[in-house]
Amino acid sequence: MESGTSPRDTLSSLVHGDSYREALPRLTEIFAPELFARPSGLSDQDRHQLTYQRLRHINDQLDTSTPLLTQRGLLFPLLEWVALADPSLFYAFFLHHCTTVGALLEFGAGRDDLDDILARLGSTETVGALLMTELGHGNSNAAVRTEAVYDPDTREFVLTTPGPEAVKYPPSVACPGLDRLGIVTAKLVVGGQDRGLFCFIVPLRDTTGPCPGVVIEPQDSAPILPLDWATVSFHGVRVPYRNWLRDSASIAEDGTFTDTLSTPALRSRQASRLIRYVWEVAAVGLAAVTRASAAIAVRHAHARYTNGTFAGFADPMPVIRYRNQQRTLFGALSAAYVSAMAAKSFTGPEPAGRSAGEIRTLFTLKAGIDRIAERVTADTRAASGVLGFSPANRFLDYQGLAHAFNAAGLSTQVLHLNAAWTMALGFDYEPPADDSAATRDLDLRDPARWRALAGTRERRLHERLVAELGAARAAGLGEFDVWNDRFDLAEQLAEAHALRLLVDLVRTETDALPDAEARRVALDLCSLHLLGEISAHSGWYLAEGLLTAEETAALPGLLDRICADVAPHAPRLADALDVPYDLVGAPIAHPEYASAFTKTAFTASAGAAPDDTTVTESALADPA
Repeated sequence: MESGTSPRDTLSSLVHGDSYREALPRLTEIFAPELFARPSGLSDQDRHQLTYQRLRHINDQLDTSTPLLTQRGLLFPLLEWVALADPSLFYAFFLHHCTTVGALLEFGAGRDDLDDILARLGSTETVGALLMTELGHGNSNAAVRTEAVYDPDTREFVLTTPGPEAVKYPPSVACPGLDRLGIVTAKLVVGGQDRGLFCFIVPLRDTTGPCPGVVIEPQDSAPILPLDWATVSFHGVRVPYRNWLRDSASIAEDGTFTDTLSTPALRSRQASRLIRYVWEVAAVGLAAVTRASAAIAVRHAHARYTNGTFAGFADPMPVIRYRNQQRTLFGALSAAYVSAMAAKSFTGPEPAGRSAGEIRTLFTLKAGIDRIAERVTADTRAASGVLGFSPANRFLDYQGLAHAFNAAGLSTQVLHLNAAWTMALGFDYEPPADDSAATRDLDLRDPARWRALAGTRERRLHERLVAELGAARAAGLGEFDVWNDRFDLAEQLAEAHALRLLVDLVRTETDALPDAEARRVALDLCSLHLLGEISAHSGWYLAEGLLTAEETAALPGLLDRICADVAPHAPRLADALDVPYDLVGAPIAHPEYASAFTKTAFTASAGAAPDDTTVTESALADPA
C-alpha cells in the first residue's frame, strides 16, 4: 500500500469520495446512536411522530438557510446515514428536502416571492410532500386528472379533485399536529382550455387539522416502511397566483395565457424534471442499505458456528466456510461494492445540463441499484438464518426500502423499457463495438473479457430490437402492437446496457487504485457480481458463439475458485464498506452477537453443563 494509506482506506475509496470524508465529523455529531435507535413497540401514530421529530432534529443541526439540495457534498452523505438509521425517515427526508424544495427551485427559479416558503421548509416549521400520482392511474403522471381552474376575478386557482380516480395517493401527510405543505401536480385550465400539467404550492394542514377544502384520509401504515400514508382530495381549494410554480408560463391581468412551451403535452412533460432527484436519492440510499446488509451478513457468517450434518458433526466451524454461503454472501459483498461505485458516480456537483444519454445512464443505474438492493437485502436475510428475520438486525427494514423505491420515480421495469426505447430511436446513443473476436482468448477473469461480452450482448440485442421494430412497422402494425410483443427483448437490451455501464465503472474505479494488491482483490470481488450476471445468460452467450461449451460448463467452478480467493480478505472488504455499526445497531454485526442481542446477563458457573444454545465465537474484530 502507498505510504500513509491503510488497506481499508484504499478499498473504501471505491465506495466514497472526498466529500463523504469531509462530512463524517458532522454525521457523527448529528446521528447519536441513542437518538436514532430502532423504534420498537410504538403505536403507528407515535412512530410517525418520531419520524418527524428526527427530521427536525437533523435540521436543527444544520444551516439550511441555503437549501440542502444545493449542498450536494453534504446532502448525499446525509442521505446515506438517514437510510441506514431509519428508512421511514429517509423517505420523509427526501420528499421534504429534495422533491418539495426541488420543485420550488426548479419551477420557481429567479423568483424572490417564494423565499418565505423556502425558509419555512428549511427550518422544518413546515414539512413538505409531493402529491403527483393518483389512485386511478398508478405511476402515470401523464394521466393526472386533478384540475386547477384559473379564476380571473380573483387571480386565484380553484383546485378540484373531479372523482375518486383523481385522488392523490400515497402522500405521507396523515400525521396530526404538523404544518404540512404539498407540491400538487394538476392540469391547469385557463379560459376553459387545458394548458398542461403544472405544480402548485398547496397548504394541506396546520397543527389543528386539514386546511379548508382539503380531505386527508389516513391509510394503513405499511409494515415494511411505516409512514403516515394517506389519500388526499381537493374540493374547491383556492390557491393564490404566487403559489403557481409557473416556470416560463404566465397569465396576464386580462387573462391571456402565455408559455414558451407551445403545447399542453410539452408542458406536462416538464413535471418529470423532478424525477431526477428521485433517481439520485434512491441510488444513494439503496446503495447504502445494500452495503450495510452485505457487511452485517458477512461479519455474522464469520461469527456464526455450526457443527451440522455436512461437517460430519466435527468441531464447530464458521458457516462462511461453506461454499454455498460464500457464493451468496461474497456475491452480496461484490454487488454492494458495484452498487456503491454506481451511486458514487453521480453524487458530485450537478451538471449544468444533462444530455439524453446522461439522463438515460442516471435512471438505468437507479434501476440497476434497486434490483441489486432487493436481491442483496433478501439474500443476506435468508443467509443469516432465523436471526436474519429479526427486525433488530435491519434486513427487513432495508428490504422494505428497496421494495418501496422499486416504484418510485417510475418502476424499475418502466425505466428499463424507457431506456430501450431511447436506444432503439438512437437518442444520444451508439451501440458498443463488437470486440468478441479480439478478446476471445482472454481469461474470464480478465476485465477486458467482461467488457467484450457485455458490450457485444448489448450491441446484438440492440440490432435485433431495431430490426424487429422496423419489420413490424413495415408490416403496417400500429405503434402499440409494434412494441407490445417486444417488451421482453427491450428489457433484455436495457439490462445488458446496465451491465455494460457497471463493467465500465468497475474498470475505471479499480484502475484508479494506487496499489496493485488492492486492485487485484477488488477485481476478484467485483468479478463475482459481473461474472454472475454473465453466467445468468450463459446459454445466450453459448448460442451466439461468445462462450465455448467448456467455458460455459466451467463457470460455476470458476465462481467457486474466486470465492476461495476472496475468503481471506472478506472481513477487511466488509469493514471497508464504511458501515457505522453503532448507528445501524444490528446485534449480529458483533462477534459476541448473542450477548449483544439480549440485555440479560449470564454468569458462568463452575461445572455448568453447556446447552444447545452455546455460541462459539470467532476472532473477528469488534465493530465498535
